[in-house]
Amino acid sequence: MPAVRPRRSALYLPGSNARALEKARTLPADALILDLEDAVAPAAKDAARAQVVAALGQGASGGASAWCA
Repeated sequence: MPAVRPRRSALYLPGSNARALEKARTLPADALILDLEDAVAPAAKDAARAQVVAALGQGASGGASAWCA
C-alpha cells in the first residue's frame, strides 16, 4: 500500500501577487493553492496566469503540492 502524505496545512495565494508567490516557496505549508479567480482583478488575470506558470516552473521547497484554482 503506498504511503499517503497528509495535507495538514494549505496556503491560499492570489496568483497576481509575485511577492507572495516567491515567499510561499519558503513556507512549510503542505499545499499551496494559487487563486486565479476571485483574488485577481479581471484586468490582471493574464499577467497572473503568467506569474503562476513561472512559479510552478520553479517548484516549491519542502515538497509542497501546488494547486491552481
